[in-house]
Amino acid sequence: MIINRAFYREAAVTTLAMAVVLLIVMTMMNLTLLLGRAVRGGTSENVLYILLGYQMLGKIDVLLPLAFYLGVLLTLSRWYRDNEMTVLAACGVGLTHFLRPVMLIGLAMGLVVMAASFYTTPLAVRQIEKVKTESSHRTEPDQVAPGVFTESSGTGRIFYAEKIRGNGELEGVFVSSLEEGGRGVLVAKSGHPFTDAKTGDKFMALKEGTLYEGEPGAANYRILEFGVYNLRIEPKMIAAPLVPMEGLPNMALLGQLGNPKANAELHWRLGKTIVLFVLAVFAMVFAYTDMRRGRMSNLFVAIVIYFVYSNLLGIGETMLQNGRVPPAAGLWWVHGGMGLVAAYLLWRRLRNRPLFSLPMRLKRA
Repeated sequence: MIINRAFYREAAVTTLAMAVVLLIVMTMMNLTLLLGRAVRGGTSENVLYILLGYQMLGKIDVLLPLAFYLGVLLTLSRWYRDNEMTVLAACGVGLTHFLRPVMLIGLAMGLVVMAASFYTTPLAVRQIEKVKTESSHRTEPDQVAPGVFTESSGTGRIFYAEKIRGNGELEGVFVSSLEEGGRGVLVAKSGHPFTDAKTGDKFMALKEGTLYEGEPGAANYRILEFGVYNLRIEPKMIAAPLVPMEGLPNMALLGQLGNPKANAELHWRLGKTIVLFVLAVFAMVFAYTDMRRGRMSNLFVAIVIYFVYSNLLGIGETMLQNGRVPPAAGLWWVHGGMGLVAAYLLWRRLRNRPLFSLPMRLKRA
């Protein structure tokens, strides 16, 4: 049917546009947080981009339902605004006709969200924890960011480099460490890390610099000029990353159904797909645009409904984790309640009744 094809095409394009916009917004928000860590010397540039990629991969199952909701809402709103829905209604094609196309798009989108929720997001969480663990156990030269004083955990050394070349060579190197006889300071023109072929120990070869040892003014204070100074890099043991509940595979969660947190995580993953269909009904309800009340009135209410739904799911998950909700109930009470509200509002919309009617006594007042 021509009407269905037109709706599929416009809804798909609008949903894709919303997904791109939301992805850009979420990327900028996460990038801002990661850049703050990088400026403080906690994350190198390469690790930053890897973390950003995995974080965005883990947001797909949250981003797509909202993009689909806005896509359907904006598509039908435009049809109402341009009187296309009025013309279709005069031809016997009402709002109920679009229920099937909307649900078919939701089904296709739901398969993608389900795959992301059950497989992609947990994988992204595990990879993020792995990268963070490896990053925290990097050797001292690998932690250095250009123009930033970086303190190495464990050794207490402070590293600084004005510039880092692509081959890993550092320029304008400053190293401060606390020794038995006082604080030692190394200043070198350049330096590069290397591994001893015989022992496997790692060193930083500092070239054309000065070593300051002891406390200034003390008898043991001395200044040494050097051509090459090999600074030993203390090795670090890499521990296995601690995987949070959000990153556990599905089979691992199924094996812990007696654990309220595992049960809550399973319901949370499943709920991201169910949300799609409930939001689809809400989108059809709030798509109607009354030009006398303005174009944004229903859109504002639709956004409020989305945040109410999201917050209820968050509250429900917390209650499920704490054992305040029976495991069998899961998050179904949230989906069921919001689904009933959506169905009731759609019923009122189909009968051309106001969605939120006040009692007669309040109207008279």
